[in-house]
Amino acid sequence: MAQAVTITLEHFERLKVALPAITREHLFDVYGISETTWGKLRRGEPVKLSTLQRVQMRYDRLRATLAQAA
Repeated sequence: MAQAVTITLEHFERLKVALPAITREHLFDVYGISETTWGKLRRGEPVKLSTLQRVQMRYDRLRATLAQAA
């Protein structure tokens, strides 16, 4: 069985700020997740560890790209 994890509200807020808009398209394009997974993260419910790792990897890549552009 896949390991499930939760994130803090502060972590969720950081992820939210990086989105241009909270739409199905942006959620998938930016983080590779569905609206259902986003809702779980927002409510503090568990998601698969591998999903959270993918989200964090994409978030880190986005921040690095923005830092290079500045």
